[in-house]
Amino acid sequence: MNVDFLKNILDNLNNTGFYDHVYCPYCNSNHVIKNGRYKGKQRFICKVCEKNFNSLTNSPIYMSHKPNKWPLFIECLIKGLSLRAAASEIDVSYVTLFYWRHKLMSGLKSTENNLLTGNVEADDTFLAYSEKGNKKITDRMTKKKGNKCDIREDKKIFLLVATDHSNNLFIKASAEKDNCFNFIYKSLGEIISEKAVLCSNCNTFYKHFANLIGIKQHVRVSHYSRTSENNIDLAHGHRKSIKIWLDKFHGVASKYLNNYLSLYNCLRKNNVNETEIGIRNFTEALKHVNIRENYRSIRALKLA
Repeated sequence: MNVDFLKNILDNLNNTGFYDHVYCPYCNSNHVIKNGRYKGKQRFICKVCEKNFNSLTNSPIYMSHKPNKWPLFIECLIKGLSLRAAASEIDVSYVTLFYWRHKLMSGLKSTENNLLTGNVEADDTFLAYSEKGNKKITDRMTKKKGNKCDIREDKKIFLLVATDHSNNLFIKASAEKDNCFNFIYKSLGEIISEKAVLCSNCNTFYKHFANLIGIKQHVRVSHYSRTSENNIDLAHGHRKSIKIWLDKFHGVASKYLNNYLSLYNCLRKNNVNETEIGIRNFTEALKHVNIRENYRSIRALKLA
C-alpha cells in the first residue's frame, strides 16, 4: 500500500477525525471552536457544554497509544488477515489488535439500518458453537487443533440471513437454537415492512411469523421448485458468502460472532476491497461509529 496514501489518511484523522463537520461528542452541538493542538491532534471546545475534546474522541482510534498504526490495521482487517498474521505485518502485539478489532466491530453494530421492504428473502443455517480463546472449558474435552466440530453433536448457533432487493441485509446469530420462532420474531418483527412479502424455506417458524405480523409469505419447498415468487437465491448466496468470509479468520468465538457479522455487512454495503479506494470507503463508513466499549466490556460479551 502507498505510504503517502496512508499518511494522508492519518493526517486527516488528526485534523478533523472521521467527520466532515466537527460536532461535540457529548451534546452533539456543532457550535465548536478550535482550542489548540496536543500531540499532533486538533483540539476543540464546545460553546454549549464547554467541554474539551479532540478530533478522535469516541472514535475507533480514541485512547489508542499507536494511532499511526491504524491505517495499516484497517488494511489488514479488509484483507481478512488473522490476528497473528496482522500483528507480524503491523509490528503490534496480537492482543492489542484483538481489542482494536472488537472495539471497531462493536461500534459498527450501532450504524446498521436494516429496514427490509418489498420482496424479503430469508434463509438460515446452523454453525458449530466455538469457545476459541477460552482457557477454562470445563463442560467438555478440549478439541485438538485441526479437528472440525460436528454440528450434529456439539452446541449449535442459529444464523439468520434476511435481505431485500434494495441491498439491505440483516444477519444475526443466536444461541436459541431450540426457539427459532422467538428469535426471528424479535429480530425481524421491528424491521420488516407491513407491506413486505416474505419468501423463505419450508421451516414452519417462518409461516408462524408471517401469520403473526400479517404479511404474505411464499415458500420454496426445494431448490428445484423455485420461481420468480418463491426465490431465496439472494439470501442463500449471502449465507454461503458469510461462511467463506468467516473461514479467513481461522475460527471465530461464538460470543463475538455478531461483531464479525456487522463488519461483513459494513464491508459489503460500502463496496470495500483491498485497494486504496476500498480503504477510503471504509474510513468514510466509520464516520457514524461512536465507540462506547472498553476492554472489560468486550471480554464480558455473551451471545444472546
